[in-house]
Amino acid sequence: MTNARRVLLTGANRGLGHQLARLLIDRGDRVWGTAREAAPEALLALGPAGIIQFDLADEASIVAGIAQLGEQVAGVDLVINCAGADGRSFGMADQQRGPFDFDAASFDAVNRVNVTGPMVVVREVLPLLRRGVDPLVLNISSQLGSMEVAASIGRDTGYCVSKAALNMLSVKSAAALAGEGIAVVMLHPGWVSTDMGGDTAPLTPLESATAIVETIDGLSLADSGRFVRWDGTTHPW
Repeated sequence: MTNARRVLLTGANRGLGHQLARLLIDRGDRVWGTAREAAPEALLALGPAGIIQFDLADEASIVAGIAQLGEQVAGVDLVINCAGADGRSFGMADQQRGPFDFDAASFDAVNRVNVTGPMVVVREVLPLLRRGVDPLVLNISSQLGSMEVAASIGRDTGYCVSKAALNMLSVKSAAALAGEGIAVVMLHPGWVSTDMGGDTAPLTPLESATAIVETIDGLSLADSGRFVRWDGTTHPW
């Protein structure tokens, strides 16, 4: 990297998002991290360019947060939609997240955070992306958004459905923005030992984040619409 990127990173206060924020800030990128609280201690300790407070489940708060971002920076080069949730975030029992276990409200809540939230974030930040340098939207998806993979693994149906929908949103966004030079890529970060991934996951957040940052640096408009793994290789659909 020769030029610092201006980065909007959702979910920057914990887990994978926090490690991504750390690596990007350490190498000189200007990172605006989002969180639901106004002053998350873990994120503040990294020295971000700014903290944008919003809740992905609340459209009005996203609109207000991105407006605040626009007062602080003239353009955005990279948006990473990293924040996410699964059924457990909305009261579903660990072993009861199959297709006929979910109540409608919990199912809708997972999809609101994992799909509708990122859609609104990109919609609102588009004016800043249009003033960015080689602008890129990276949607953190999952292997469980793959029809091929989710046919055999992944017990949280709401999460699987949401990541498949995020992939479709990414593909449609890539097509819509191609003419403006804005790339949209979806990425499986690996099975990571976060609160969501669990202690038995083979990748640490730092290992995944390190590979993702390297992959980001190799992406261009030619990759728009791709579904890739953390190491940049193509993921099956």
